[in-house]
Amino acid sequence: MVLAAVLASALAPVLAVAPARAQMSLDQTCAKFSGKLDVAVASGDTVKARQIYTEGSKRVASHFNGATCPNVKAP
Repeated sequence: MVLAAVLASALAPVLAVAPARAQMSLDQTCAKFSGKLDVAVASGDTVKARQIYTEGSKRVASHFNGATCPNVKAP
């Protein structure tokens, strides 16, 4: 118990100045999503391309309050 308190107090300054995880914008996210989808389509793996499209669309919508990537079309 005492060790935990000592560790917590020792780490507090480090955790306080640790940078927050960088957030990508919707445009950046859509560009990354489009790139991954393009690679799958180019490889000819239609099953993988559909999976990437489905999962990517869900992630974009969940992270950006229902937003979509209008430049990313279903394979």
